[in-house]
Amino acid sequence: MRIVADLHRNNFLGPVDQLLSLGNLYAIAVGLTTLVVIAGLLGGRRWAFVLVPLLLSVNVGMFVPALASDVQIAGFLIVWNLALIGDSLFAISSPGARARRVGDRGASFAWLQRYGAAAQHLLLVSLLAGLALFGFEVEHEFIPDLIGVVFALTTLALVSPYVLELLRQRRRYVVVLVAMLVLFVATAVASPGAAIGLLWALQAAVLLVIVARGPVFADLLQSFYARPALLILSTFGLIAFSGALVLTFPAASATDRSIAFIDALFTAMSATCVTGLIVLDTPVAFSHFGQVVILLLIQLGGLGIMVLSTFAAVLLGGRLALRGEQALEEVLDLASPGSAYTLTRFIVASTLLIEAVGALALALLFHFGYGFEPGSALWRGTFHAVSAFCNAGFALWSDNLIQFQSDGPIQAVHGTLITLGGLGFPVLLALWLRSRGSERRLPLQARVVLWVSLSLVVGGALLFAAAEWDASLHGLSLADKIINSVFQSVTLRTAGFNNVDFSALERSTILMMVVWMFIGASPGSTGGGIKTTTLAVVLAAIPALIRNQARAQLFRRTIPHDIVYRAGTIMTLATMVAVVVTFALLVSHDMPFERALFETVSALATVGLSIGATAELNALGKWLIIVTMFIGRVGPISLALALGTPRGATSSSPRPRSWSASAGPHRNLNSRTCPRERRNSRSSASGSSDGRSR
Repeated sequence: MRIVADLHRNNFLGPVDQLLSLGNLYAIAVGLTTLVVIAGLLGGRRWAFVLVPLLLSVNVGMFVPALASDVQIAGFLIVWNLALIGDSLFAISSPGARARRVGDRGASFAWLQRYGAAAQHLLLVSLLAGLALFGFEVEHEFIPDLIGVVFALTTLALVSPYVLELLRQRRRYVVVLVAMLVLFVATAVASPGAAIGLLWALQAAVLLVIVARGPVFADLLQSFYARPALLILSTFGLIAFSGALVLTFPAASATDRSIAFIDALFTAMSATCVTGLIVLDTPVAFSHFGQVVILLLIQLGGLGIMVLSTFAAVLLGGRLALRGEQALEEVLDLASPGSAYTLTRFIVASTLLIEAVGALALALLFHFGYGFEPGSALWRGTFHAVSAFCNAGFALWSDNLIQFQSDGPIQAVHGTLITLGGLGFPVLLALWLRSRGSERRLPLQARVVLWVSLSLVVGGALLFAAAEWDASLHGLSLADKIINSVFQSVTLRTAGFNNVDFSALERSTILMMVVWMFIGASPGSTGGGIKTTTLAVVLAAIPALIRNQARAQLFRRTIPHDIVYRAGTIMTLATMVAVVVTFALLVSHDMPFERALFETVSALATVGLSIGATAELNALGKWLIIVTMFIGRVGPISLALALGTPRGATSSSPRPRSWSASAGPHRNLNSRTCPRERRNSRSSASGSSDGRSR
């Protein structure tokens, strides 16, 4: 009994960095058995198919005791092994697999059919081993490091025939894989740590290619087409949860001690939802590895899973089916699937280009203005450029940007990136097309977004300066007061950077900031809030209601009733969530009302500003803010998809498409309702009626 108790207390195998003898024996046994199973599977031996679920079942049992001390890693491994057991025992011929069989008969497809499952499993095992080596900081030990590298190289050698076949097919993305391999070889001697990181990245890229060319990715897209809102919810949650797992690794902590899971989840959710609220000081609590993870989460959250998935599908040489094009059109709120593809490519290209230019500009300012080494300056510039463009608000200084109060160029670069990210990609694309002469006039959505955004920036700057001139702005020069007021007006709606001491804010300023945060950014952007178009529609509906007009008008164009209903619904639901969460914080915490309200709206609008409430949150409060950030990031999108008008639905009058339903109505406002159009509509409707009667 004592032996059994000792085994359970040590989780059978011992801690991850101090394996017991039983742990070493088990690792050797699993490794040898895996090699035997792989050999049997490659040879088509039936006994190998029996050993697979048996081996996986043993893995599940061995990791159950570890749930008591490390629920994240042990739970993930158990779920993964259970999923593999189900896949091996209950193989399903999926629609994606059938589609691949029908549409692809090449050598690469034949390789996937025969070795795809084994290759994915090996790559996943190697990636997990790499995460363990790096995350749990045993890479300095020669034997584990050597075993991991040899296993990774062996795995890549096994999948090399598939990569070579893709290279013969002149797939463009294979060039990236070859470049990563060349970089790995070039840095193997000079920087072994960087080389190992490149090796794991190469494996992840190969795994992504195999999955994307196989049935799993096709089925994922099919699921998205059928239930886009559900997939958005699940993918954002999965990204945040996966990021939280990685942030619990000791290597992600600056103190070499694992970060509590609730704090890691809070940080990961804040980064994925591009919010910026933190319970741990990013430059102090997280190592360089942890900061890289946060940066990746910000980038993934800013671009969004649909854009990444569609871009990957297009990059891999395919196009979406009609159902997929319609789903993509609904999410991106565009007039046609063709323009959806154009916008998808534009989103990825413009994001990388804008972030690269911003990173270079900030790196030069940090290097020449503050004496940072080139590598450190480039890293800080990259982190802040991505954080600013994605409107995340994470910074690598404990005081955020307060130390740059008197540095106009740094604030200008940050403000420009925040503005570009907050305008929305449809508006940026419209501006780009007009600059090239492709469009004579900006669409209505773009004009509304630009006018409302400009009004909010100017109005916010004036109100902030008026309230804080002798408060938080006290002691600054006239030029610095103006620059800081404008910057704070730009960042408070979306990004969450702060360049003033929020503990000195006036209560009137706090009220103004709550309203501006609640409004948020624009449709199709990286920011949150109810969106500028929602505000424009609601404001346009008020005079129509006062004058007892049948329909509201905006820029001399009629707004359909369903657009007004949608805007009112989004605003009402957002208000209800803010009220409920604020009430819950007041009940569970001893904090002033304005502090609880500010924290709630900041989380719901994914802004990330705080006046001190984040540091006071207990476990319940952290969970409340985590859920609120998640709702703020995915709620408007999912709500718009749920409330969207089905295609083919009849209406009382012809209504061309227009605006963004994700946060505010954007449909049916891009065409002006004029007498000639109304006469044409009536005549066409009459003709249709006559045709039906005949």
